[in-house]
Amino acid sequence: MYITKTDYLEYTFCRKNLWLRKHKPDLFQGKELSEFEKKIIEEGNVADESARHLFPEGTLIELVGMRAVPQTQNVLALKPDTLFQGAFSFEEFFVQADILRWNGVLNGWELYEVKATNDVKREVPHHHVNDLAFQKQVIEGTGLTIVKAGVIHLNSAYRQKGKVNFQELFITADLTEEVLMAEEAVREEMEAMKVELSGPEPKGCDCLYRGRSAQCTTFAYSYPDVPEYSVHDINRIGGSKALFYDWIDRSIFRIEDIDNPEKLKGAKRAQYDAYMAGSPIIDHEGIKELLSELIFPLQFFDYEGYSSAIPRFDGFGAYEQVPFQYSLHTLQEDGTLEHKEFLVKDPVGDFTRPLLDRMIEDMNPHATVISWYSTYEKQRNMKLAELHPDKADFIEQINDNMFDLMTVFSKSYYVDAEFKGSASIKNVLPVIVPHLTYKALGIQKGDQAIERWERMINPATPTEEKDHIAKDLLAYCKLDTFAMVEIYRFLIKLVS
Repeated sequence: MYITKTDYLEYTFCRKNLWLRKHKPDLFQGKELSEFEKKIIEEGNVADESARHLFPEGTLIELVGMRAVPQTQNVLALKPDTLFQGAFSFEEFFVQADILRWNGVLNGWELYEVKATNDVKREVPHHHVNDLAFQKQVIEGTGLTIVKAGVIHLNSAYRQKGKVNFQELFITADLTEEVLMAEEAVREEMEAMKVELSGPEPKGCDCLYRGRSAQCTTFAYSYPDVPEYSVHDINRIGGSKALFYDWIDRSIFRIEDIDNPEKLKGAKRAQYDAYMAGSPIIDHEGIKELLSELIFPLQFFDYEGYSSAIPRFDGFGAYEQVPFQYSLHTLQEDGTLEHKEFLVKDPVGDFTRPLLDRMIEDMNPHATVISWYSTYEKQRNMKLAELHPDKADFIEQINDNMFDLMTVFSKSYYVDAEFKGSASIKNVLPVIVPHLTYKALGIQKGDQAIERWERMINPATPTEEKDHIAKDLLAYCKLDTFAMVEIYRFLIKLVS
């Protein structure tokens, strides 16, 4: 059983989860990666391949895993200037290094890890310094000398213009001193890993002291006595560590067993009260005041956006959201509802201009625009204003007149325990408008929309499939805005 760099990073996050992955892999059966997680992995691979343009003289080890170790040794014997994906094993450990470059002045190798991020990460489980320290010790264990270590990451200031400029797209951060300082602690972790992975199954894991969204994959297996809805689901409970840890230390897992609710504040207390009451906590007057300020016709608006590590479109940078679609439901004061939409099907040239022109045609800049998490829509609008300054006045009006419907739920005007502390429309909608569902749609989540649009604009995709994807995208975005309409109607009925 070899221990890889990925294993090490998982170990620093949850030791038991790694033990189970190695010894009880059946627990992970059926736990497929989401489209978003798959895209993250793909983006990492693309960034790695793109960074090789910085070293045109490099030699690539094409094999993967332990089979690549002999090939690496054969290539090293030829004294290459730069090596991509060199494979090394030492004791129980195995790594494949993104980039190794010979430094003749220092008489050793420079080790570089390529990261599809806009900066250097120094927090578990994405600790780039410890990542490099782990690789350095494995590689040096085979007899090579590492004289420099660093991360090659994306440049957040880069904007695409024509052909990709790889020299400007990437930034190289020299982390040699930090890696040297981290080595001893990382080596101790590596030794502990060997002992723990060869020992009996650990009893529990540190995820017991984490909020639900930060827990490992096998949490329910490790803690079957923790209910599906527990103190871990309280709104941002990880931010109240002293209180949360005290509950866990005293085995208080059920919300109804909390014996000091007076210490809960704001949204946390509202969620607790709603849970204990068994019914929503509603500020009727507060909701009525919020909604009374809206100006008809009400325009329920939603974007879908695409992003990629390596920018594909002029004017955009790494991971910068590219709006490719919108849906607009317009509700008149007499109750009349109209729907309009736009989808970019062939993103060539200045393809955001037709989208913006249609927005100008479809929208009333003097009336209220309603969105969910308006920060996203406002940021996309500001990008459009940057790209099309002649339309900045219109865009500024749209942003000035935007109302975030999520505020009703995120600011605790309406709290239902079934939201589980979240104000996401995907959590709110099934509770208060249960007849609306995404389950029958071909696209059910935003990450799927990104993947499908990318597939649709691929020239190799058959026309029939392109048309089917377009239909699914339009249906998904349409439901996003109609869901807001129905939530608004529910609230109006509630406070009338």
